[in-house]
Amino acid sequence: MNSEINSLDYENNIQTIPESHLFSENNYKQGIPIIYHSESDKIIDQRCETRLLDETPNKRSITHKIHVIRKCKPEHIGDIFLRSSENDENSIILDISIHTPLGEKIKTGLFRTLSMLLFKKYKALRIETRTLIDNHKVINSLVLSGYSFEGISQKLNSKSELQEFAVFSLLRDHSNAAKSLLFPAVDSNIYRDEKIALRLAEPKDTFCMWLEQSNPESSKWGLFETASLDEIKQKISRCGLNSAVGPNILLTIIECSTGNAVGKIVIRNVVPPHVGDVGYGILPEYRGLGYAVRALNLLKKWAFNEAGYVRLELGVKEGNIASERVAQKGGFEFEGMRPGRLKNHDGSYSNEMHYFFLNPNISYRKIED
Repeated sequence: MNSEINSLDYENNIQTIPESHLFSENNYKQGIPIIYHSESDKIIDQRCETRLLDETPNKRSITHKIHVIRKCKPEHIGDIFLRSSENDENSIILDISIHTPLGEKIKTGLFRTLSMLLFKKYKALRIETRTLIDNHKVINSLVLSGYSFEGISQKLNSKSELQEFAVFSLLRDHSNAAKSLLFPAVDSNIYRDEKIALRLAEPKDTFCMWLEQSNPESSKWGLFETASLDEIKQKISRCGLNSAVGPNILLTIIECSTGNAVGKIVIRNVVPPHVGDVGYGILPEYRGLGYAVRALNLLKKWAFNEAGYVRLELGVKEGNIASERVAQKGGFEFEGMRPGRLKNHDGSYSNEMHYFFLNPNISYRKIED
């Protein structure tokens, strides 16, 4: 599995320097523990205004501040903040703030090493951290570092705008458990053909996504009520989180010749392991060009080669001939009709025309008695 943590090899390149180490041309106190990254040329200097140590475990207002220093200047490029949880004295809240263009890469390398340090130094049983919900790189880093997703918290910022944060935690007893992203990344440089490319949905795709699901034809055959522009914006802001921990991965279909977003394709896990449910949609002005079929073919390639799927399924409302043609041209086989399975906007239900595609690289057999 590809991961930013493994590719940067942070865990092997970060080491604890003896407390007697002196860093030239700095004004930091001798005897302060330092963590040094030999490859990216950065150090963390634990110069604290107040310390969250064993002698003050219950003073929940105390914050332990760790300066992140660039080694070569030295230059203060960010801070790490530690504080006790208000609800659990055995938990530590971790926050990392880096003020350089390389901030996300630095964060990615720090999570695992910092966690091990906190478990050892502060005897914590649990570490909690949160990040903005659209911060895909940090979310991926947390998952790959063994953190578990706990939920979403919301608050209003200084402009009275709603902000959403993804909350993650790591338990000391589970700190060695390896984890992977639920959906591997989709590289648009790989998953493309001469006409289209696939990539994870981005905020700039919001209007395209809204238009695709709000036109009369899509609304007629859709399962859900037409979402507002704000609802689509929120959905896209969460797509990086969803691709890391579930329940689905939302991809934008890009026209190669113009760079325009022309539609979407989504896959979500269903109950049997390694089975995915597929949905797709194309903007009206781009229909009839074969883009949906191309997107299906690219999605199959990713699903079978990287995501480990054995079977892909898709359902179409009875009467949606155009969508059935897409499924058939994409190599999906008709499996049968499921009566009354798909909801209509008036509260009634349509029959589902059910299609499937099996991974050609997997062997299938009947279990004999």
